Amino acid sequence: MDQETKKILSKDFQEVLLETSTATISSVFEQDSKVVAGTKNKDFEILDAKLDLDPRALDKWVPFLRKYTENGNLETIIGELENSIEDNFQGLELQLLQDSQINDKLETSIDEIAQIQSMVELSLSREVDDFQKTLAASTNELIRQKQVFLNDKKTSLKITEAIILINKVLRLLELSNKCQDLITEGNFFKALQNLDSLEKLYLQEFRDYNFKFLKEIYNSIPYLKLVTKDECINLIKNSLNSNLGKNLSTVGETFYTTYEQELLPKWLNTREIMKLKSFKFNSPIEISMRDEESLKKLELEKFFNIDSFHDSIMIFQTLNETPYLISEFTKEYEFKKSKTIQPLSWKSPSGTNSISKTAHDEFKESLSLPFMKEYLLRIVGFLLYDINLNRSTDFIFVDNNYNATNEFWDTLMMRLKPYMKYFMDNILETERDIIEFKDFLGIYICIMENYKLNIDPLYSMMLVLFDKFCKMTVSAFDKDFQVMLSDDDFMPLTINDRGFYEKVVKICWMKDNTNLIEETPDGQFSITLPFSPLYPMTCTMTQKVYAKLTSFISSFYRHNLHSLNGILVNTVDSILNGVVNHRIRDKLETTSREEIAQLLINLDYFIIASKEMSNLMTRDNILENPEVDIRLSSTKHFKESRKYAEDKMIDLIDTKLKDILETVSLDWNAADRRIDPDISIVDLAQFLEMMFATTLVNLPYSVQILLIFREFDSLTRQFMDVLLHETPQYISRESVDNFEVDMKYLESIIPKIFPQTSDKSSAQLGMQTPKTPNPDDDGRSQSNSQIENNIKSLESTFIEIRQSIALLQSTDPNEYLDPQIRSRKYSRLRAEDANILIGKIRPTPTNTPPPDDDSSSMFNMEWNGSENNGANRLAKFFNRR
Repeated sequence: MDQETKKILSKDFQEVLLETSTATISSVFEQDSKVVAGTKNKDFEILDAKLDLDPRALDKWVPFLRKYTENGNLETIIGELENSIEDNFQGLELQLLQDSQINDKLETSIDEIAQIQSMVELSLSREVDDFQKTLAASTNELIRQKQVFLNDKKTSLKITEAIILINKVLRLLELSNKCQDLITEGNFFKALQNLDSLEKLYLQEFRDYNFKFLKEIYNSIPYLKLVTKDECINLIKNSLNSNLGKNLSTVGETFYTTYEQELLPKWLNTREIMKLKSFKFNSPIEISMRDEESLKKLELEKFFNIDSFHDSIMIFQTLNETPYLISEFTKEYEFKKSKTIQPLSWKSPSGTNSISKTAHDEFKESLSLPFMKEYLLRIVGFLLYDINLNRSTDFIFVDNNYNATNEFWDTLMMRLKPYMKYFMDNILETERDIIEFKDFLGIYICIMENYKLNIDPLYSMMLVLFDKFCKMTVSAFDKDFQVMLSDDDFMPLTINDRGFYEKVVKICWMKDNTNLIEETPDGQFSITLPFSPLYPMTCTMTQKVYAKLTSFISSFYRHNLHSLNGILVNTVDSILNGVVNHRIRDKLETTSREEIAQLLINLDYFIIASKEMSNLMTRDNILENPEVDIRLSSTKHFKESRKYAEDKMIDLIDTKLKDILETVSLDWNAADRRIDPDISIVDLAQFLEMMFATTLVNLPYSVQILLIFREFDSLTRQFMDVLLHETPQYISRESVDNFEVDMKYLESIIPKIFPQTSDKSSAQLGMQTPKTPNPDDDGRSQSNSQIENNIKSLESTFIEIRQSIALLQSTDPNEYLDPQIRSRKYSRLRAEDANILIGKIRPTPTNTPPPDDDSSSMFNMEWNGSENNGANRLAKFFNRR
């Protein structure tokens, strides 16, 4: 507040004070005359009444005093007021003295005031004496009471301290008793917590007290901690004993049973309904569709109680002795591991992972299918316990080694592997045992795989099982095939039942042509198939074996599909090539043309069967790779055997023809002409007709043509050799005519060898007996025009013989020298052969000069050209160039 404002306030306040003071003084003087004598108290009351300020006047002061107080200017204003009083009342005394009325009143008032003063002094003196006496007595009483209070307070404090100390002692005793009770109850972590509280309480409260019993309690704390540690270790040992006992087998059996009886059947049913054939059990899609209720049964917490481990870890972490806990646990756990895998020794006596051949081996002697299953289930129970323990304890006991369970499992498998191999090689002797163990091992691998354990060793054993099953299947197939081969009649298969025919068509990958077949007059169904019963029976067995093999691997084989496919392909090849083809190849050593012919027909169909099996395996596609195209090597081997059968058939026919030709004896000096062929020629013709028209009729058309052309070509060549080199120096014309009759008879059987579609009976037979397919051709049938062309081509093999006969029968043999006549009548005769033939004609007198050297050279040249043309034509027909 500035100075102007202060002055204004002071001036206003002064005016108010003056007004109230003037009113008060006037009031006093007005009432002086009214004062009368009375008692002392009455006088005081009158005086007080006179000196009281008017409340209304005081109310006028309040605003000014409040402002001054709030602004902190109270002292300044008081000083100004004092100065103002001096200024305003400076002449007041003089005015009062000059006023007579006032003077009179003052005189009167002075006397009254003196009286009042004496009365007041007397009264105050008495009251002060009384007050002093009372005060002295009160002071003495107060001092006495205070002394009593202080004494009581000291006693109360001591009592309170005693109570607190007693309570602390009781708390200490309670903690000590509670620690012992908790240790007895096995609640070691709480016991340790109470021991810590006990120790802290003693050190904080009783360290300076000389209480012997408390010191004894304190000194027992290390012992109680040691007891706690020992009891924790014992608790862990007891937990291991309870968890790693007989219940391991129970855990393994529970898991296996749930997988086998709940998860697997549900998946197989779902796969069948949803057409998910390519998806195996335990594949991601199968796992995603599993029943949650079944999975809840397999929660590891339901099988193993490891609460003691949690308590022990907290206790030893609190004691900062976790390494000691881990050390003690490891010792006990290693011992339990060795007990769990018994009777298998954890370490090989010889230092290598192999089976001892000399020492007593309890595990080897115990090997059987039930024992192996029970043993592996116990092992998987232990592995699941180990997984659960490590996860629940944050891998503390294995020093944060997240692969500890797998390391144990790999080590165990290295030790177990030779026994497993011995078990599979020597104990599993039947297909039933192999399938049972395969199913067990498949589910076992699924359990292991779901818990991220290494399945490679077990899965390699699954492949070994499949390989052994395949070998066993091939061996059984071989035995059955040998029986079928020995029982086969090597005759075309005749079927009189349409239903059976449809089954054969389906199993043998044939086209159903029954719509072309006419039923017999009596309404009976009848058809004759080219192959013998051996072929459909083999196809049936092969497809059954293939179905059995694919069923074997249908559920559990999900990995290493290339190896799996390799085993399957090799097995099918072993069946078709190692058994079927090999046994048929051995059978081809027979000398029976009928058997070889039928085997040759069968081989053509086996080539088809091998190709169809390749296609079937490609469609099944176990590799799950659409770009893979499987081709069995047996197809090539069947073709090789077919070629061998052809060669064998040719050799047998050649041998037979040679034997027949050795019986042929022609009279080259005959003087009589025959109109009928020689009996040996008739036998030869009948043999050829019977062989090609009946025995070899069902051979593939290309094979028939090959054999026919080859044999007739060989036959005509042999007769030419007889005519050129095995006849006398001179032969009679009658013998030449007879030889012509014989050759014409042989040539006349050619049309009988080929089926004529114009013949109704032959046509009927042709429809009822499907022709053997040629695996190498395009499957087109032979038309009548093609057959006629083949007949003409076959008849051309006799051209050389016909021209030779014509030359021998010619009245002028020298006409051969005329190029025009030679090209027209003797185009197939070589010059040297013509010279030999002309030399066999008995000479007659003639003036024709002998040919000179130039003509002979020309003769030879023309023959060579003619011979080359014939060879080219024959090679072109057989597509051999």
